[in-house]
Amino acid sequence: MTHITRAGTLLFLAVVGFLLIRGATSQASVPLIGLVKDDNQAHWALLPPRHGDPNECARCHGDVDMQWSRSAHAGQTCEACHGAGDRHKEFGAILPKTRELCVTCHEAIPGRPESFATIARLEHFPLEDCATCHDPHAPAAAFPLIPHNVQGREDCVACHGVPGIAGIPPNHVNRPVELCLGCHKPEERGLP
Repeated sequence: MTHITRAGTLLFLAVVGFLLIRGATSQASVPLIGLVKDDNQAHWALLPPRHGDPNECARCHGDVDMQWSRSAHAGQTCEACHGAGDRHKEFGAILPKTRELCVTCHEAIPGRPESFATIARLEHFPLEDCATCHDPHAPAAAFPLIPHNVQGREDCVACHGVPGIAGIPPNHVNRPVELCLGCHKPEERGLP
C-alpha cells in the first residue's frame, strides 16, 4: 500500500506542479504577445480609425457623391476603391489604376450572374485604362465620351464593328450609326 500511496502522492504533486507552471507561463506570455484579455478591447478602441463614414467623404466631395449615389456603384463605399480614408487624409488622393481595380469585380468569370456587367479583360480594349471611357463614379448613368477625334470618322462601326480593333457592346450591335454621337458626345471632351 505504501507504493500506491507514494505513487499517488507523486502523481498529485506532478499534476499540481504542471498546473502551476502552466498557469504562470501562460499568464506571463499573454501580455508578451499582446493578447491581454482585460484590455484587448480597450487597445483596439484606442487605435485611430482606418475606415471612415462615407458621409465624411461627401463633406469634401459632394459633387462626386451626388453622381455616385445615383449610379450602379451606389452600394459600395468610397474606400472600396480608394482605400482607407485615413491614408487619403494624410497623403491626398489615392487612385489605383482602374484597369486592375475594375476587373476585380467586372472580370467575366464563372459564377457571376449574367445580369452583372462583366468584360473579358483581354478582349475589351486590353491596353486602355477603364477610366478612359467609363466614369467610375457614374458607370451606368453616364455614356462613355469619345476619346478621339471623330472628324472624317463619322461611320463609327467602320472601326467599332471590326473584331480586334475596337469592339462594340452587345447591346449596341443593331443600332444605327446615326445614334452613336447622340450619346457619345465628342464636343464634351473638346474634340471636333
